[in-house]
Amino acid sequence: MIVGGRVKRIVLFLVIVFCLFINCDVKALTLNDLYNDVNTLKKNYDAAQKKANMTKQELNNIKASIISAEAEIKRAQSEIIEAEKEIEISEDNIDLKTEETNQMLLYLQLMNSKGDSMLEYVMDADSYTDFIYRYSVVTQMSDYNQSIITELSELVANLNNKKNELNKKQEELAVKKQELQAKQMIVQTQYKDQYDDSLDIASQIKEKESLIKKYKAMGCLDNQDVNNCNKVAAVDGWTYPLKSFYQSSNYGWDENRYHYAVDLAVPEGSGVYAIANGEVISSRVYWSLYNPSTSCGGYVIQIRHNYNGSYYISLYMHLLTPYVSVGDKVSGGQLIATSGGGAQSIAKYRDVCTGGAHLHFAMATGRDHIQSSSSQGSTFNPVRFFPAMRGIGSRM
Repeated sequence: MIVGGRVKRIVLFLVIVFCLFINCDVKALTLNDLYNDVNTLKKNYDAAQKKANMTKQELNNIKASIISAEAEIKRAQSEIIEAEKEIEISEDNIDLKTEETNQMLLYLQLMNSKGDSMLEYVMDADSYTDFIYRYSVVTQMSDYNQSIITELSELVANLNNKKNELNKKQEELAVKKQELQAKQMIVQTQYKDQYDDSLDIASQIKEKESLIKKYKAMGCLDNQDVNNCNKVAAVDGWTYPLKSFYQSSNYGWDENRYHYAVDLAVPEGSGVYAIANGEVISSRVYWSLYNPSTSCGGYVIQIRHNYNGSYYISLYMHLLTPYVSVGDKVSGGQLIATSGGGAQSIAKYRDVCTGGAHLHFAMATGRDHIQSSSSQGSTFNPVRFFPAMRGIGSRM
């Protein structure tokens, strides 16, 4: 592990040295690039979905074939059982006819041993026709029984052949079923891989679209390098929370109320930036204590800053979409949210304390949270650090 780490550091050092002497030109990333990436990913997603659907159809066909083979195996088993029953019945009939023939032959032998009994039966005929009939009866009795036995024997042979054919068919179907099951496992794996691929592509699309939304909120133009469009005005190390705004309220006494913050009118969805390096100490919806179904201030973020050895708190209220959580370390000028205060955030957070799209911005000294905008506490007029926030009507 140590050797591997040294190798990586050496490679990184060589790359840096190489870039010092050779112009390592890194291609700028623009919103148009992201749009193209999303379009390509969507085409890949459609192709992956189509492939997965075809594989799923193949899988369904295999399952149907397995069910059909199982049904054929059951039918063959039933036919084998029926054939065995017929064979058993036919064999019993053969045994019965054989016994009857034996008894008849025994009777004829007895008649022959008495000498005249059969002759008397024949000679007692009333006419020549009766004589012929009686003679035929005696001579053909054994022939008839023998033909019945022969017929039954042929039936047994045919049933045995049928049984053997059904057994063979059953074995072939069992082999076919095993082959289908093996193919099913392979196709099932293929389908899972293809489905996972489509999920991965969908995740990439979601990430790209999130980046597009983020950079658009920052005010990036379609052909502008997204790494250079997050340039917010700064004064003496402090970065303005917005790229531009119209100040719609004063700090302190504001017309008919005490308002220890400033309201900066800005279109809903505009980028909101951390005013300096710091740590996020609050990132949540301020639900009303009196009516839990509403919130006063909507989504609010507070950040603690250590500036020149002194602690400050910055508060950003009426936000639409937050990008940071409690405990996150942020840098000055970092995008932390999009602004709200309008219809979208009201619908999202039921914010009863806003009259229109704007950012409610406050600052205080110390390490503790800003508790309220109606009491001064340790808050101060942000104009101290941000000259453009000099009163109602001020613009930047």
